Amino acid sequence: MKPVLAIVGRPNVGKSALFNRICGKQIALVYDRPGVTRDRLSMETEWEGKPFTLIDTGGVGLDDESGFEEAIQREVNIALETATELLFVVDGAKGCVRWMRRSRRV
Repeated sequence: MKPVLAIVGRPNVGKSALFNRICGKQIALVYDRPGVTRDRLSMETEWEGKPFTLIDTGGVGLDDESGFEEAIQREVNIALETATELLFVVDGAKGCVRWMRRSRRV
């Protein structure tokens, strides 16, 4: 059984850019604005000859008024349930402690 690695974290920390880099293709949309990635994107890939499935997710804890926060959280939860491994991406300058205290589920 191939491992499934889900990339999760706050909005705009580079999850989609990392997804593209690992896959070696420009698949995920990368834009300098929170909330662009709203669904799950998965790709069969490999790293150092080891195959696995990689999942890109939207940012958890998005505070916006577009109404997508709940749908994004639902997609992230599905990715977490599917994953065998988790890559939690943070912005080193902003940290994650405050977000983790506010987050409903991660």
